[in-house]
Amino acid sequence: MGIYNALFIGASGLSSFGEAVRVVGDNISNVNSLGFKSQNVNFSDVLSQTVGVTRSNIANQVGNGVRIGSITRDQQQGSLQNTTSPTDMAINGNGLFAMRDPATNGLTYTRAGAFILDKNFNLIDGQGNIVQGFKVDDITGKAVGNVGDITFSNLAAQAKATTGVTVGVTLDSNATLLPTGTTFDPANPSTFHYKTEANIFDSLGQTHAVSLQFTKVGQDSAGNIVWDWHASVDGGELTGGTAGTPTEIGAPTASTIAGGVVTPGTQSLVFGPSGELVKENSPALTINWANATPSTVAMNYGNAAGQGTLYPVATADAQGITGTGLDGTVQMAGSFATRQMTRDGFAAGFLDKLETDSSGKIFGVFTNGQRRALFQVALANFPNDAVLSHNGNNLLKETIASGSPVLGLPGAGGMGTISPFALEQSNVDLAAEFVKLIVVQRGYEANSKTILTTDQMLSSLMQVKR
Repeated sequence: MGIYNALFIGASGLSSFGEAVRVVGDNISNVNSLGFKSQNVNFSDVLSQTVGVTRSNIANQVGNGVRIGSITRDQQQGSLQNTTSPTDMAINGNGLFAMRDPATNGLTYTRAGAFILDKNFNLIDGQGNIVQGFKVDDITGKAVGNVGDITFSNLAAQAKATTGVTVGVTLDSNATLLPTGTTFDPANPSTFHYKTEANIFDSLGQTHAVSLQFTKVGQDSAGNIVWDWHASVDGGELTGGTAGTPTEIGAPTASTIAGGVVTPGTQSLVFGPSGELVKENSPALTINWANATPSTVAMNYGNAAGQGTLYPVATADAQGITGTGLDGTVQMAGSFATRQMTRDGFAAGFLDKLETDSSGKIFGVFTNGQRRALFQVALANFPNDAVLSHNGNNLLKETIASGSPVLGLPGAGGMGTISPFALEQSNVDLAAEFVKLIVVQRGYEANSKTILTTDQMLSSLMQVKR
């Protein structure tokens, strides 16, 4: 009987709008859930019943109520909130973080990038799932290998021996020549004019103070001023040396003087009329450390002036790079000064803190001042991420409808970029949700009126029998 169908039609409205309230309520309750995507309810009518066919073959159909046609997710980007944690990350654009459950080894996915380190230095979320990424090659700085756990256990910056020192000093052009026949002695300050020091590392990361001594020799055949340089360390730091006794390293041939003209030696610096470096004789020093692997250190006193207008005769530079001759060691009137002293190499160190950039690379900053890329976060992209299965705790799982994910690098292949020190917030619009709530409530009330009216009609029908 049609009047009974009206009861069920009203009931279908109550059921559908009741579920719609659940969806809206879920959106509102997750207004502060990281990376949450709000849902929308789409209603559809129920298959109609034909109650008769007219003479013109037009079917008369009566609807059987309403049902929920689909519940879709709004994939719009949520706003980003800045944080102070170096392991917090937000995705700008497409993609999901890939997470491995250590209990099942299964992969889940999330937009919530609130990550922390566990006791084993694995990068995890609040449920203990391990963030997935690619290792970064130390030399090329590029991601290599397959996707795996991001873990920072047992990381250290191994010591690196110094291989090069750049020296920038100003030698006094007014320095007087030493007495003829003076022989260099690192322990005797009267055998050289000036002294400075460079701290270098051996293969174990131990620091050694290397003294650099400079002696003015005289003029060469072109009238340029020649200085010899020497290097020495405490003998106790060298194989077979004596502690407390400064010992020269390297085997230089000193500059010689004949007829008042200087022939530069194997460790000498020659300066032109403007104080520029025009010849740099600087062979690499071999240092036989007592407790470490021998070191070979190249000494760079600057780029010698190139042959040309400034200096028309042939020049020489130990590194084969010419320039103005004024960027490193120079000779000027005035007191001696060390302007710069730089060297490579470093001591051993341990992981101190982490940093992340927009490409998803996670850098380790070590206690010895070194900074290097360790991992690059992997992002997953699905053909249809709107139909992923929601498993709670901001985690999503692959479904048949979603398709299989493609794991790649942030910023490549349509993937979004990473915002470090940030978290993606929910994209729920409270104003819109309250409007939906009002509409659903009114729809629910209207359907209840349909049931009430039908009940009154049935009551009237029962009165006919009386």
